[in-house]
Amino acid sequence: MKVFILATCRREDLLPYTMLVFKTFRIGFPTADLDVYCNGTSGSEIWGQPLKDVVEAIGGRLFIDDETTHHDWIHMLLAKQTEPFWICDTDVIFYRSVEGWQFDKEAPLAGYRIPEHNDPFTKSVTRSRLHTSLLYVNPAQVRFGKEAYQLRHPLTHFNPPADLINPLYLPFNNKTIFYDTLAMMYHAIGGQEFTNEQKDAYFHFHFGTFSDMVLPVLPGGEHMRTLRKAILAEPGLGIGLWRLQEEYYERNQVFSDGADVIAPIDTKDGQEARKWNIELCQGNDVAMVFCDLWYRYCHGIDDLIDTMQDGRPRMAKDQMVSLFFTAALLYNSTFYLQHRDVLAPIVLLVTNTYRDSIAWEQSSKPHLRKMGDVFRTCGNEMYVMVALICGGEAHMRKMSMAIKERDFVLQHDDSGQPL
Repeated sequence: MKVFILATCRREDLLPYTMLVFKTFRIGFPTADLDVYCNGTSGSEIWGQPLKDVVEAIGGRLFIDDETTHHDWIHMLLAKQTEPFWICDTDVIFYRSVEGWQFDKEAPLAGYRIPEHNDPFTKSVTRSRLHTSLLYVNPAQVRFGKEAYQLRHPLTHFNPPADLINPLYLPFNNKTIFYDTLAMMYHAIGGQEFTNEQKDAYFHFHFGTFSDMVLPVLPGGEHMRTLRKAILAEPGLGIGLWRLQEEYYERNQVFSDGADVIAPIDTKDGQEARKWNIELCQGNDVAMVFCDLWYRYCHGIDDLIDTMQDGRPRMAKDQMVSLFFTAALLYNSTFYLQHRDVLAPIVLLVTNTYRDSIAWEQSSKPHLRKMGDVFRTCGNEMYVMVALICGGEAHMRKMSMAIKERDFVLQHDDSGQPL
């Protein structure tokens, strides 16, 4: 088994993070072959010889390479290697051997899974990935998985495939999504996550070699700086601290609170609705409460559906919960319980008809669009049944036609087109 390390040192004060892993490397990998790539020669008069000394002291080989990026270096490794190997960062401390860890034979990657989170440094939503700080790579399975993924899509110059290794910013709904190195590969072909026991075997600082850029913009950055100094001085303090790092991710997890999409009922509409409700229910108070709940329930569901974007609900979470609350009040209201045997079938029929209207409202067939337009006011059938219960057949017929005509007029323009 081979282990590859890309050693980078941007500043002399960050040299400890460049040299750190070599102090405990043979604890983590007692017998593995080690190839270390010195990333460029800038500043090598300061750190080149110390790096050469520590690498040779643990039986590794040092290669002086032109300055490169981490993702380009991984590209090179995947192009050249045929057997499984490890990638390791320099800001890592080992407490136990990881050399003998076994992974699924078909696993293309194995590593510490970083969850999706809001990252204050990149100012983006950083997608989940298996972190490259300590990553097992099976190049044959990576190539197989990558090819299988790309074959799911037509290969034309109109839809070029993404580079699954490189980091990439993507705009999305006025936000920024960031795929860090190999994140797209993970989302395309998957991989195996380290267990908690495996996470206890090592500690990774994160952004050690460019902490001067990241720490100043992180909330609690000074506390992190102090803790880092303590771990550098006493490496054993890092055991199990991955749990502290996961608390950071949890605090920065991505929430989508949605928006208040249920249009409020203004005073005029409320007064008009009450007038209709009194006439519909013949002054029956419990029937009026039921009709009010039914209106709020159907109105909320319709707004939930109408405001979906790209197949995703935009309704605020509290409004969604409020819909369930309204449903509980509706189906436990006095009038509904008194007349459940005749009202429950109406609920099922209205729900099914509303689903028809959703399915057909954007149909390519004109007759289906017309049917979908008519069916979208199917909730009125509940009011028809309430009118029958409260006032008999003649009252039902009167209210049925009046309510349906009113709704059509309110929801269409002068030419009859849906609003």
